[in-house]
Amino acid sequence: MEVQIPDRFVPPQFKIYDGTSDPEAHVKSFANAMAFRTGCDAIWCRAFSLSLEGEALEWFDSLPDGSIENFKGLSNMFKNQFAACRTQEATVVDLMNLKQGKEEPLKDFMDRFQKTVRRVKGLSTELALQHVMPGLRPGPFKDSVCRNPPKSMEELRQRTTDEIRVEDMKQSYRKELQEAKAEKESR
Repeated sequence: MEVQIPDRFVPPQFKIYDGTSDPEAHVKSFANAMAFRTGCDAIWCRAFSLSLEGEALEWFDSLPDGSIENFKGLSNMFKNQFAACRTQEATVVDLMNLKQGKEEPLKDFMDRFQKTVRRVKGLSTELALQHVMPGLRPGPFKDSVCRNPPKSMEELRQRTTDEIRVEDMKQSYRKELQEAKAEKESR
């Protein structure tokens, strides 16, 4: 695609795509960055290669002359080429199957839970909250959530933060006791 780049055009700083992450997310990020600079489709096509490296740049450079008609077509070719790297959407079943491991800290489980919740399209807060309690391993926090279910994600976050703080304090206390015991035995 032939285009004259204006002398005053300064490309934005792009997140660089190397062919190993979600191509859809990269196209959105690129489009958001370019929207503030120019609406010229041809410039978008020329500038797209500036956001690529490695395998992705090699793919772009291998495109036959004349194969890029517009940015929509280019972005579709790009997304098709790197489709295997797309982030898979999660389902409610994935959320239902999420279980806290026997030795897994609450923080790690809640990070996995929140990541899964974000990947389930159209998931209501109420449904997400219904699936947190069954995933928790038995213990005081699960009992608390069962007795008094959180009414919002913010309430869940706050209660989780409080519980994690308690877990961290207990872990620190156990470590101090072990160190003191080891020191005492070494005398």
